[in-house]
Amino acid sequence: GGSSSPDVGDIITKKMYSKFILKWEWNMKTRGGNSGVKYNVQEGVKSDPGYGYGLEYQLLDDMHHEWMQSGLMKPNDFHTLGALYELYTPSPEKKANAIGMWNDSMIVFDGTYIEHWLNGKLVMKCDRTSADFKDRISKSKFKDVPGYGLHDKGHILLQDHGSVINYRNLKITVIK
Repeated sequence: GGSSSPDVGDIITKKMYSKFILKWEWNMKTRGGNSGVKYNVQEGVKSDPGYGYGLEYQLLDDMHHEWMQSGLMKPNDFHTLGALYELYTPSPEKKANAIGMWNDSMIVFDGTYIEHWLNGKLVMKCDRTSADFKDRISKSKFKDVPGYGLHDKGHILLQDHGSVINYRNLKITVIK
């Protein structure tokens, strides 16, 4: 329940994680495709009990996405590939492989500090205890979600947003 797509649905971990390194490979098959890997996910936070609210490593075919084509999104805004969706933009030096090719990504979440990596390069970092982080949430579409992004632990979720994307070699390392 809670998926953005009428097809398969999101995949969510049973376990909750507080400090971890998540590495995975992904291959976007849909031109203009949109998906994401969410973490620190909480379910049942608002009126939709099946929806997983959480921080999101955005997976997007930036160049061909309809928002980019129509001018609703600009290169490297906070909705593009590698962004902490809705909150932090990725580095303009990010390099994604072409549609249909494999990319590798990594999230480092040590409880307070967050890093997003794409193909071996750091593309986004932030501190979720900072005033800046909390200010960005207060100005985002998640401002009315209680505790958004601030929980001590949460699930990890592979988002089904209606695009075809393949995942492989998902590895979670718990940070002690």
